[in-house]
Amino acid sequence: MSALDELRRHAEELTQATGVAVELIDGRHPQTPDHPQVFVVLRQVSLPSGLYAQSSTDVLFIADYQYPRSALDMFWTELGVVLTGGGTPANADSLEEYAGRRWRRFSWHRGGSWNAAGNGLLDHYHFMLQRFREEPNR
Repeated sequence: MSALDELRRHAEELTQATGVAVELIDGRHPQTPDHPQVFVVLRQVSLPSGLYAQSSTDVLFIADYQYPRSALDMFWTELGVVLTGGGTPANADSLEEYAGRRWRRFSWHRGGSWNAAGNGLLDHYHFMLQRFREEPNR
């Protein structure tokens, strides 16, 4: 099964489990057509109440042609995802462009091992939610 096929299957499972719509966007770059990325956009993920200036945001995960063998790392949100007082969450000050949009990169990394046998998208989604619930300034 190709990485894109596996991502499609995992995206459907994530939507069924969470109700969050998922869009897959081909991130093939002309200079690296044999090693494409896939942009995984989760639509309007709810954020913890009281911590962030927005109540929900689109979220970006970036997968590659080796998915699920290669681990997902970090995640990106809409630019308006800042703390309720206007400050920037720790390790989220980089703004980057992917799939025709500007995103805020949350350089919040996984602390454990990657399980290629499971649903990487759903696992990374839960990792992201946990990190959003934790103290955002740590």
